[in-house]
Amino acid sequence: MADAAAILDRIRSFGANVVLDGDQLRLINSRKLPAEARAFLAQHREAIGDLLRRDREASFEERAAIVEFDAGAPREWAEAFARFLTRTKPAHVSEIEWSWFLGTCGRMIDEAPKVAA
Repeated sequence: MADAAAILDRIRSFGANVVLDGDQLRLINSRKLPAEARAFLAQHREAIGDLLRRDREASFEERAAIVEFDAGAPREWAEAFARFLTRTKPAHVSEIEWSWFLGTCGRMIDEAPKVAA
């Protein structure tokens, strides 16, 4: 079986990428890949998906811990914010709207200790 990390590195070297969209894999910039790449990716989609899910979970835990300890936010708030930080932007939302939303949530998190005091 091929190494999923090596496959992702190769895909990214072409200027393409594979991301998790919910629980589904989504190929970004597929036109930059050689013609045979799609079939190869389909063969290894389970391993790639498992790797991306593990990475997402590790990223989630790290971000939640940072928000909880550095910002002094309650764990529930930290986990809720981390879920948004580690997910793919919804397709119907613009980059500006998504950035505004995350920034607004971040400001609310920053004020959490003041609310609790």
